[in-house]
Amino acid sequence: MSEVVRQRPLSRRDLEAILDVTKGLAAPFDLTTMLGAVVGAAKQVLHAERGSVWLYDAPNGELVLEVATGIKPVRVPWQSGLVGACARSRVIINVPDCYADPRFDPSVDKASGYRTRCMLTLPLVDHQDVLVGVMQVLNKIGGTFDRDDEALATALAAQCAVALQRVRMTDALIEGEKMRKALEMAREVQMSTLPAAMPAVPSYDIAALFHPAELTGGDTYDVALIDQGLLLVLGDATGHGIAPALSVTQMQAMLRMAFRLGADLEQAFAQVNDRLADTLAEDRFITAFIGLLDPQVHRLRFHSGGQAPILVYRAATGSFERYKPTSFPLGAMRLAALRPPVALDLLPGDILVLVSDGVYEQENVRGEAFGEARVCDTVLANAGKRMAELQAALLASVRGFSGDAAQEDDMTAVLVKRLAPTVERAFARSFDQIAPLVTFTAETFDRLGIDPLLLPTVDLAVEELFTNMVKYGGGSDAAVRVGIAAIDGGVELTLVDRDVEAFDVTRAPDVDIGQPIDEREPGGLGLHLIRRMADSVEYRYAKDTRESLITLRITSAGVARRRAAAKGGTHNVFD
Repeated sequence: MSEVVRQRPLSRRDLEAILDVTKGLAAPFDLTTMLGAVVGAAKQVLHAERGSVWLYDAPNGELVLEVATGIKPVRVPWQSGLVGACARSRVIINVPDCYADPRFDPSVDKASGYRTRCMLTLPLVDHQDVLVGVMQVLNKIGGTFDRDDEALATALAAQCAVALQRVRMTDALIEGEKMRKALEMAREVQMSTLPAAMPAVPSYDIAALFHPAELTGGDTYDVALIDQGLLLVLGDATGHGIAPALSVTQMQAMLRMAFRLGADLEQAFAQVNDRLADTLAEDRFITAFIGLLDPQVHRLRFHSGGQAPILVYRAATGSFERYKPTSFPLGAMRLAALRPPVALDLLPGDILVLVSDGVYEQENVRGEAFGEARVCDTVLANAGKRMAELQAALLASVRGFSGDAAQEDDMTAVLVKRLAPTVERAFARSFDQIAPLVTFTAETFDRLGIDPLLLPTVDLAVEELFTNMVKYGGGSDAAVRVGIAAIDGGVELTLVDRDVEAFDVTRAPDVDIGQPIDEREPGGLGLHLIRRMADSVEYRYAKDTRESLITLRITSAGVARRRAAAKGGTHNVFD
């Protein structure tokens, strides 16, 4: 027959002490206060002189004396002494005579002047069976600890482990919230350093995008008109998060300052590199393209610190030029000398393509990278479009390729296209100007080498729009400016009307051309036809100058598509 273990009854005072500890676990507390309450209850209930709690510091392989009666914090290797033996075995150790046990480490006694006679040592293990520390109760008053004491101490140790787990979870949540707020603030700071809008540069179309992998990113870009020309920057710091974001923000600020103080391209690159080499950690650097474009002569000079490939789309041949870095990444080391920068001329239709490696290296679910070839294919397919459209197409292409795969790195791009020259002329607001307007379009087509088959469509569009401006100009005396530019495979037509009310031609209602003519409401047919003849129609209105801008793009390929659709029986302008 098994022995019945009789546990001595608890006094009311002892029971209240244990219940107070249990009750306290449901209230807010800090770690030191909670551990002090548990140790105080253990001393009272077990009639002990002292108590202590050692926390397990796994990264450093140490046990840390966090709470102890009359002893300052102590660190010991987690294998040493009775506390280490308990941590390794995870079982309670009851030692009636500590100095007779070879596992006992008397160093703490020597440091404190206190003599330990007997001791209970208990492991603190959380609900996931992970060691969080060790609790010790020292010197029972009037004797040694017995089995009843072991049972009570075990209950208190279990409560202590639960409380430790709760404190650590709470601390983790608080730190996580602090980190989230810090990241959000860092993102606001980083985003504020990016250009609010692309600068207006005659003869150029510019777009840029920045999509960090996290709240903050290690990429940045800058596009700004400065005294030295059009500044173009794309930077990519190692990693992503707060530290890289601070690095690229620092680089961007130093570049702006260097140029503001009159530095040229070579001086700015070298000075910023050397400052970063002095301040960044040894394992940190920034790959960066830094270029200056002279919009008057269309010459680009640049240095690339580890940023590659630098792509230039040549419209005349439909091919790409590829440039390698001119130097080491910024901040990798101080530069004793610097190679000459790359210099190249941008011709009409050419596109500078700056893309960070987050685009090139984005993988799909099969582990395949997006790669340079797909970037080039996307540029080729959208070279005749606005850079904002090319930017959107590039991002859509990357996302379509990656599918459900996570974005692993920041994605940044800067796209700069030299536009074909625009021939512009102002026409007085009068129907008498229609004949000179038709002569102007014919002469400009011949001068710019635009496909003459597009001329009838352009004449119909420009006559209709000009007529509307004359009829509905609201008393404006301003001349109407008409511009014509060659684009890839077609023509871009712009009409600017000043001192007028807004009228968005892209929102005019459609006309049912299948309806009998005697049943149609008059008006609107011209705008209806224009929207169907053009590849695209855009409208912008500036309130401060009361200026309307209409932009039409018409291409030979677009006309051919619409004619083919007409032959197939689709209702459109060619029906």
